[in-house]
Amino acid sequence: MQDLTYLVPLTFLRTCVRAQIHALIMQHFHQKVIVITGAGSGIGRELALQFAREGAVLALNDWKEAPLTETWEMLPQAARGYLEAFDVGDRKAVENFASSVRKALGRVDLVINNAGMSIEQMPIIYSTVEDYEKVLQINLWGVIYGSLAFMPFLREQQESCLVNISSVFGLMGFPGSAPYNVSKFGVRGFTETLRVEMRSTGLQVVCVHPGGIRTNIANNIEFSDEKERERFTRNFAKQAPTTAAEAAAVIIKGIRKGKSRITIGKDARFIDRITRLMPESYEKILAKWLKPERFLRERP
Repeated sequence: MQDLTYLVPLTFLRTCVRAQIHALIMQHFHQKVIVITGAGSGIGRELALQFAREGAVLALNDWKEAPLTETWEMLPQAARGYLEAFDVGDRKAVENFASSVRKALGRVDLVINNAGMSIEQMPIIYSTVEDYEKVLQINLWGVIYGSLAFMPFLREQQESCLVNISSVFGLMGFPGSAPYNVSKFGVRGFTETLRVEMRSTGLQVVCVHPGGIRTNIANNIEFSDEKERERFTRNFAKQAPTTAAEAAAVIIKGIRKGKSRITIGKDARFIDRITRLMPESYEKILAKWLKPERFLRERP
């Protein structure tokens, strides 16, 4: 039988060369059509502003029209390609958006599924099915809808890129945030599977895991107790060391380098390492920090 072992290094070499091609192609974004969901604030807005400075043509979405319009008006005229306010959890709306962008701008080069939401933290034993349905509809189904709707248009290009925003909570099971964790683990699983499947094509697939980012996501959470809202947002601000502008810059730099996996912030890099090196031990550490007897006490 013929010895085919020599094919292994050749295959590896071709993979490395392909990665370099991605990096070279995505070195500039001038005149590239870039789609960003959740562009009304936070990372989405900063991505829009930074890509605009690089000469990109933008198609933007947010579920709130007013903040989306604010972002739009911050952009230079040349960057204003298309905008539409709608909920990414609405499949038909996402599909119509994709078709409208392609029709209006003629092409799609890069899609960033950034829109997301969270809810009040609580133990799983006090959560409801509706909590999961609400969060997964936006965070997971919104990403799936956006990826599938834009996929045909991305694949029309010789080189293109799809970026899905997961979280550090897509790397570790953080107590009190089960619906959010499930959604972000789902985004990770979907994106990593797609990345493997698309590796031999011209579509670069990227999964992003931000740590604590100072955005409006905490302010948009619905709380039953206003004092609890104040406490949560105050603690969130303390534990969010990275600005949205810094996060956007890291994402753009990662795309340029042809990365397939991007962690944002020292906290994200630490969590990434500890969950891989200590997949069981980190849970014990979290449990001690949590103090289950206090955390699981009956809700008022």
